[in-house]
Amino acid sequence: MKFNTSLLFFITLLIFSCNDTKPIEIDNSKDFKEVEHVVQGVFDDVWSNKNAEYLTKYHTDDFILLEHGEVWTNDTIANWCKRAKIRDNGMKRTNSFDFFEAKKEGDKIWMAYHNYATFKKDTLTGKAQWLESIVAVKEDSIWKLELMHSTRVPRKN
Repeated sequence: MKFNTSLLFFITLLIFSCNDTKPIEIDNSKDFKEVEHVVQGVFDDVWSNKNAEYLTKYHTDDFILLEHGEVWTNDTIANWCKRAKIRDNGMKRTNSFDFFEAKKEGDKIWMAYHNYATFKKDTLTGKAQWLESIVAVKEDSIWKLELMHSTRVPRKN
């Protein structure tokens, strides 16, 4: 009995093309939600409450913030917290975010979002907005921010 190589190839191709198994897709939503929680936490604990002790919880040791044309480190932020505690006079900041893009590669996540802050003191209220992006890395199974870029969005009149 003679085998036709072309026929064997065709049958093999037909068998594999009819296979219903699809590639397994990794669900990154849990990781993305964890990083969103890190962003919320750092803004609530550090930027709103001016508590520099939380920097090591949310940031890598070599974290940098590109803040409207300036480079800030963990030390810069800790010094900002000290000064802000002195001048805040009871001002309360509330943060909210609109995450609109996220990508994951290995143990790194990149996210882009709008950052909205409401400032209240007594009966006075002010609002501010930034367009930001972060890079988060997983260190010992904990997501931390390695880089943040922040640009103020001009107020609309």
